[in-house]
Amino acid sequence: MKRCSTDGHNQHQGNILLRGLHTFTAVTLLLTALLLAACTAAAAGQPVSASVVEALSAADSASYARAASQRQLSFPRDHGPHPAYRTEWWYYTGNLAAADGTDFGYQLTFFRIALTGDMPQRVSDLATNQVYMAHFAVSDGGKRKHTSYDRYSRGAGGLAGAQVEPRFQVWLEDWTATEIEPGVIRLQAQEVGAEGPLQIDLTLRETRPPVPHGENGLHQKGAEAGNASYYYSLIGLQTEGTVVVGDRTIAVQGQSWMDHEFGTSALSEDAVGWDWFSVQFDNGAALMLYQIRTRDGGTLPYVEGTYVNPDNRRVTLRESDFHIQATGEWISPRTGITYSSGWIIDAPELAMRVSVVPLFPDQEMDVNFVYWEGAAQVEGTLQGERVTGRGYVELTGYGEESGAYQR
Repeated sequence: MKRCSTDGHNQHQGNILLRGLHTFTAVTLLLTALLLAACTAAAAGQPVSASVVEALSAADSASYARAASQRQLSFPRDHGPHPAYRTEWWYYTGNLAAADGTDFGYQLTFFRIALTGDMPQRVSDLATNQVYMAHFAVSDGGKRKHTSYDRYSRGAGGLAGAQVEPRFQVWLEDWTATEIEPGVIRLQAQEVGAEGPLQIDLTLRETRPPVPHGENGLHQKGAEAGNASYYYSLIGLQTEGTVVVGDRTIAVQGQSWMDHEFGTSALSEDAVGWDWFSVQFDNGAALMLYQIRTRDGGTLPYVEGTYVNPDNRRVTLRESDFHIQATGEWISPRTGITYSSGWIIDAPELAMRVSVVPLFPDQEMDVNFVYWEGAAQVEGTLQGERVTGRGYVELTGYGEESGAYQR
């Protein structure tokens, strides 16, 4: 098991146990090399950055399952793992507030990567063809401080994994998302860095049905058949619990968003990164949009967003239905990467024009795969009415050697 973490200044060496695993795909070889190189650099006190955008442009292997046709998503079954697909993630983000009005954002993300399409027969309890990665971060709006950590492990020996029976759970060591009763998830993560402890203990309650994206959950990534994923979100997750930052334990409440996606797909060769947005409006509407940027300054087709009415009716948004424009920039003092910072989203068919503003500019995930992900505030007009809301934004590929795992 390999474990690296950072509070923006320090990273620690670990080891990744991948012995005895066979038949790596091109993307797995690249991913593994990036992980090992990143931790070697961390141990030497050197800057750490890696590009998984490049890894995800590799060719697919025929040994994996493919998202080639619509699938009847069924719950709780599909909350669990789908190990025959190459990649999968459970992505929890949330916008919270303390009693004094201080805003907090959090991210707890679990990634599963299959090294082969099938698991070879092995006797050892540590034998597996699954590797897990997790990211944990908290944005403290009062102190305008963002702190991030990451971990890696093989999916065996109880170190990391995912299950749906007897209850849903995904974990990497003591970072966990656990079903404590139907429709209720407890998130727990903790680390101790140079500035003291960082911890979340949150309870998330489903208040709305799952939202499938694309064609009933089949979300196309390119023109080729099977170059797609299965993708749905849980929105309106009523959230309460505590955040520990240093010597402070803060009671918080708010809303969370969970993305679950699995598939075997590749980015186009000319893709350089993506901008992804989730918004939960105060009137009960919700929005998921993203764009994949290309080397010539354009965006890729086959991009689909989703708008959800307050009554849970879903509207699929094609690339031509919306436009995302950056309004500013922010330069990271650690990596030197220039990110867009502040955006206008226009969707004429929804009579939507909203501005998205980061809670504060420096919410860079300063982990082995450097990218920007942070809490944001939203305001503007929607269907002729003034609206406000909260959301999360993810930005990848803004530096030559920066990137995040594919969403």
